[in-house]
Formats: sequence, structure tokens, C-alpha cells
Amino acid sequence: MIYSSRSQVLVSWFFLLAATLTVTFNNYSLLCRAEDEEETARNNVQRRTRPNILLILADDVGTGDVPGYWNNHIVDMPNLKRLQEMGVTFLDAHSTPVCAPSRYMLLSGNYPHRGERAKGSWGFEDGKSQFRNGQKSMASMLKNRGGYHTAMFGKWHMGLGLPPGNGTFYNSTHVLTGGRVDWSKPVVDGPNDFGFDQAYFTAASVGKGPYSFFRNGYIETNMSDVVLWEEGEYNTTNNNGISKIRNSDEGDKNWDSTSYNMILVNETSKFLESHITLRPNDPFFAYIALGNVHVPHSPPTYYMDGTPVAGQYDNVHLDMLLEMDKVIGSLITQVEEKGIANNTIFIFASDNGGLNMGYPGRVLRGFKQTIWEGGHRVPLVFRYDGVFPKNETRTEHFVGLNDIYATLAEIVSVSVPQRSAYDSVSFANYIKSKENTSGLRDYLGTWRYDWWPIKEFGEQLNNHQAIRYGDLKLVQSLYSTNGSFSSKLYDLRTDIGETRNLIDRFEYRDIINEMSAELKRIGPCPDDVTTTFLLTDGMKKGREVRCDWFVIQKQACIWQTVGEVNCNSICGRHQSICKNVNHN
Repeated sequence: MIYSSRSQVLVSWFFLLAATLTVTFNNYSLLCRAEDEEETARNNVQRRTRPNILLILADDVGTGDVPGYWNNHIVDMPNLKRLQEMGVTFLDAHSTPVCAPSRYMLLSGNYPHRGERAKGSWGFEDGKSQFRNGQKSMASMLKNRGGYHTAMFGKWHMGLGLPPGNGTFYNSTHVLTGGRVDWSKPVVDGPNDFGFDQAYFTAASVGKGPYSFFRNGYIETNMSDVVLWEEGEYNTTNNNGISKIRNSDEGDKNWDSTSYNMILVNETSKFLESHITLRPNDPFFAYIALGNVHVPHSPPTYYMDGTPVAGQYDNVHLDMLLEMDKVIGSLITQVEEKGIANNTIFIFASDNGGLNMGYPGRVLRGFKQTIWEGGHRVPLVFRYDGVFPKNETRTEHFVGLNDIYATLAEIVSVSVPQRSAYDSVSFANYIKSKENTSGLRDYLGTWRYDWWPIKEFGEQLNNHQAIRYGDLKLVQSLYSTNGSFSSKLYDLRTDIGETRNLIDRFEYRDIINEMSAELKRIGPCPDDVTTTFLLTDGMKKGREVRCDWFVIQKQACIWQTVGEVNCNSICGRHQSICKNVNHN
């Protein structure tokens, strides 16, 4: 083949660029690995004293669904009440309004837009995880820097890829049998690729296919046992309730939505048994992502201990909340019966606010999917016997799910890896005493982009963003029907229901401008910084640069988080969103 001189130059330039990027990533990977190994060696002596961590994440459970918040919950929850009585309950904790971005927020310590997609990554349809190259999950940090034995059970829902293969593609209607997928290989970007030693999980929620479990990346279903589940209700093989399919999709012929959460309890039990047998001197981190109470609501007739579930309340949503409490009790009891509860941190949280079930007496405005408090104010409880106080609440300051990352790092005495947990602020001392508010975050942002547009006062809302500062909450919304923005300001101390808009009050003018500027700075579309700043990652960490440095070193945008934060016009990845939200 004959090339022109121009083509030869282009080819040479391409290979030079590829070689440069390869060397850059290899050097960065070696640096990160060396940091992990150095810290692991330094902290090996602490392994026996580091606490175990049991993190339970509920699905679509709001503060109005559980005890300890507004005193209007319907379902009796003795196990969650006991957890609250033995620990600290946070009354002002926040997620995002929808599940997938919140899960990344929790495990990454980042706001959602620090990941691959500002809207979050969800399942096989996204082709890869929400985690970007170089970002370390909470599990990776605990495993590589703290010597933890790590496990994940339940709903992943942060994006993952099909097993690699020649000609493989995503088939939206036949994800298991279509797309020429070789299911003898593991999935890509699943839990085991992000620090979990063991994992038994579904790609998405109990309400979305494929309706199969994956163990350590490998599908548990034989391809000969794959069936197409149509939307509807089905009798269970063990006659323990009605299994429900909300969205038609492929899955295992034995799929049973009523057993989802009990399966997670059994998997956790097996993990604890193997941990005590094989790694008794190491701490464990177990992350259990429940199906409760995502739709479809299919409560089992009886829980695994023989106690009734279905039909105990007026509707199946409440029955699912009842089962959730039983699951919480089972998971905690497993640890207690093994005699290791006194060295275990128990955490209970939810991925977003509750569902719009129309129950009377609700205090918060909004529900899942909305920017209002009912959409992202979530339950959060910490228990650590002998270290954290008992039967206390925290109302003085707000925290985010993203803050749990830095909090656990401080508690177990490991450092946060580079390029990770950029938006995480530890509240470890705040757990110990409500007086310890020093060092807590000043602002907390919340975003919701384009998922299931909502109508309010006849106008369709597509993009929303909000920010907290003290008791004040600034909300900005795009009305897609006419392209205009609205801004609202609420004082949550006197107006938790967000009913009195203070945006036009003159005395709030300056603070509104400050909050709006901070919301833009921490969001996906910040203005470029005009002064010098320090690089925060990699071998050039600590170097002083300006934004024009990224013009010359464009590849650095990939591995320098500060590039995207400070130089959005050069390194930004969310320009389609920025066209809509950059209105200040």
C-alpha cells in the first residue's frame, strides 16, 4: 500500500498520540497501584481492629415511609426502630431524586455528573459503568487500602457492559438470546470490576430485565432456561405469593420477584460464614442493595421465618415495607449471632425519596423523581456500638449520600484515592456529637435531568437543579414547554413543605446570587477559572497551571478531575446539558 506524505504524517501522529496516551494511563495506573500497596502495607497491622461495615440500601423508601421522622408512618417496623435506638438517625440526609445516579453518588463519593453521564448510567443499554477510568469505588478503597473482604448483593443499576465478543451488540428486546452474546464470559463493568470480591446481583431493579442473577459477573441462567417474560402476574413455584413482571423482557424461567429480598439475605449469610472461616482476621464490607420497595410490589405470602407478609396491610406497597423491616432484622441478626456486632458499623439508607402513593398526612412536598424534599430527602441511620451514641438524631446540618465515602475513610483510617470522592465531605465527628459541626459541607447540590418529565401548574418541567445553604434551598427549573426558567427559594426551617416562595424578597437577594453561583460552580457546567490552580491527580499533582495548559495537554482532561471542574470549556463533557442550564 502506498501512502502520500500527508497520510504518513497523519499516521505517524496518530501512533505517537496513542503511544503517549498508553504511557500516560500505564504510568497513572502504576502510581495508583503503588499508592494502594504502600497504604495496605502500612495499615496491615490495623486490619484486626478495623470495624466491619454492613451497608443496607433500600429502594424508593422515603422518610415518610419509616419511623423516626414525621411520626406519620403506617407500617410497624420494630427492627428499624431498634437500629435507630442503638444508633444515630439523620433527619436531613439527601440523595438524588432517582435511583441510578444516587447509587453512583453513594459508592463513588461524587455528584452524578462526575461520572460518565450526568443523568447516570443504568443497565446494559448504557454499555459501561457510570464510573470513569481512574475513579475508585468505596469498595475498592476499603479493599485495597484497608484490607477489607468485600461483597455486594442485589441491585447494581450503575451501568454495565455485555461480555466482550466479535459482533456482540445490545438487543433491547432480547438482551440474553439476541445480540450474539457469549454468556460463558463475564459481564464488563460489574461489581467485581469495582472492588467487590464477591457479588450476586441483577443488572437493574426487580422491575426491569433481564430477569436473571449474575454471580461474580457470570450469568446464573442456562441459555436453555431463558424465557421471554411478558408483563403480568404469575404463580410462584413454591406457592409463596404472586410474582410480577412490570416490563416484558427475557430472564430465567424460574424468576420469582417475591423471593428477591430473601435471596439477598441468604447470600449475605453465606458470605458471612465464608468470611469467618476463610478470613477471620480481616474486616468485611457488605453492601446489600434491596429490591424493597421498587415496583412491581410483589410481597411473599410468608417471610423466610414463616411470619406472614402479604395481606398484612391495606395494599402491597405497605406489605413490601413490612418485608423490608424483616430483611433489616435478618441481616443485623446474622452479624449479632456471630458475635461480631460490637465491631461492626451498620448503615441503613435509601436511594431516593418515596413513591407517590397518595397516603394522607405526608409532610414533604414531592416524591421520587422530583427536585422537592420528598424526592431526595432520605432515611439514614448509623450504628457502631461503643463508638457512636445511641438513640440520637442529627438535625443541625445536612449531609449527602456522597459524604458516606469520606466518612468511612476517616473512621477506618484510610486515605481517599486520587481522582475519587471529589464531592465527599466526612461527617464522622458529627455522628459522635451534634456539637461537632466544624468541617461539614457548606453547600449541597441536587440535579435531575430529563427523566420522566413532570408537570406542574400545567407546565412540563424537564431539567431541575437545587442547592442547600443552611436552611435555605434554591430551586431552578426549566419549563420545556416555553424554554423559560423559574427560580424559587424556600426556608426549610419554617417551611419544610416548600410552599412559600421567597425568591422576590429583597433581603435574600445577595444570598440568592451566592447560592446560584455556587450551584453553577459545583454543577456540570461551571465557568472556567481565570487564575492559576494546582493539579490534584497523577504524577503532576501539585503543579500550578492555568486552563490553557489543558489546551496543550488535552489528554490530561481524562485523568485530571480538576480540569473538568475548572476548565469546562476545554474539558467539559456535558455540553448538551449546558446549553439548557447555563442561564445565569
